[in-house]
Amino acid sequence: MHAFLRRSLRPACLGLLAAASLSACRPAPPATPTTPPTVASQKHFTGVWVPTGSFDDPAGPAPWQNTPWPEHPPFTEWGAAESKRLDDHGNFKACTPSGPVYFMWEIGLFPIQLLEAPDQIVVLREATGMPRRLYTDGRAHPEDLEPSWMGHSVGHWEGDVLVVDTVGLNGKARAMNGVGANALASTEDAKPRMPSSDALHLVERLRLVANGELLEDEMTIHDTKTYTTPVVLKHYFQRRPDLDLLEYYCNDHPRDDRVVLGKTESGT
Repeated sequence: MHAFLRRSLRPACLGLLAAASLSACRPAPPATPTTPPTVASQKHFTGVWVPTGSFDDPAGPAPWQNTPWPEHPPFTEWGAAESKRLDDHGNFKACTPSGPVYFMWEIGLFPIQLLEAPDQIVVLREATGMPRRLYTDGRAHPEDLEPSWMGHSVGHWEGDVLVVDTVGLNGKARAMNGVGANALASTEDAKPRMPSSDALHLVERLRLVANGELLEDEMTIHDTKTYTTPVVLKHYFQRRPDLDLLEYYCNDHPRDDRVVLGKTESGT
C-alpha cells in the first residue's frame, strides 16, 4: 500500500492551525544538523508541503481554509459542454497529466516539494513525474512558446509574495478539480468538473502564513474559452519537514473500480 496515509494532518495539529502555529507538531531536530545551502531559501519556500484538505473536509481546518470549487461555475457554452464531457468517467484517461491548477490543488494525499535556486523555484509533486519550473530571473515568456502540459511560468517578488504568471498550456489536461484517481470520493466531487483550455492564463500569489507553517497559493484562473469571468481560489499546504517525497508511478497503482460520489460503477 502506498504510504500516503501518513500525510494527513495529525489531530493534535488541527487546533494549533487556528492559533496560526504548528511548531508543536514538528518532529525534534536531527542530532546532526545539515549545513545550510549556500544559495538559499531566502523566502523559506524550500521544503516538503502537504495539502491541508481531506476527502471528508476539503476546506481543511480554520482559519486558513481552501476555497470551495464553485457550485455554478461561470461557464461559456464550450466550457459547459467540456465539463459535462469530463464528468463522464468513460472519458477519463488514467494517469493523464494534471496541468498546473490540479498540480497545486489536490486533496492531501500526495505532497509537493519546493526547491529554490537563484534563477527559479522547482515544484515537484510526488504523484506526477513532471515538475513545474517557476523562473524568477526576470525573463519573459518566449514569443515562440511551445504549448505543454504545465505551461511556462515566470515569477517576481512583491515583498514576501511570489507572483507567478503561467501561459502556454496545451489544453489536454484533466479537470482542475475532482479526485484524480477516483479511488475515493470527495464531498467536492458532486460539483461540476472544471475544465481548462489552451487559453488558460493562470496567475498565482504564493506566500507563507501561520508563522511560516502554511503555504498559501491564491490562484486566479483566466480562461476566456471556458469561463465568462475569472475564477479565484485559495489553497493551503502544511509544512512537513518530517517527510520526504516517495517514488510513485500511476500505472503501478491501477483501480479496478472507479468511485463516483461514494459508489463504484457497479452501484455498490
